[in-house]
Amino acid sequence: MADTLGSLIDKLFTIDTKMWNNQEVLYEIRRMGYNQFETRFLESSEGKSELFESLQKCCDLNVQRNQLIDEIDEKIIEIVQAATSGEDLDDGKFIQRKHKTY
Repeated sequence: MADTLGSLIDKLFTIDTKMWNNQEVLYEIRRMGYNQFETRFLESSEGKSELFESLQKCCDLNVQRNQLIDEIDEKIIEIVQAATSGEDLDDGKFIQRKHKTY
């Protein structure tokens, strides 16, 4: 089944949360002076590796986030076009009913 607007927003929230958690390293850097930064990240291969991986992950998550935002925009346009053309919006195309299993 194609993604619904709700499932796309759920995915966006998940990506935003991952970005938030990953950016803690960047906020740590923001509070450092250059000498602290150099000691923490540039003097050891582990620090360099951690910095590289964190930056790479931030970039990847940001790309995913932007793609999801575009998908949400497209889905909203699709829903508006369907609604203005008189389509039934409750036919399962735009809404996926959830069932509690407990």
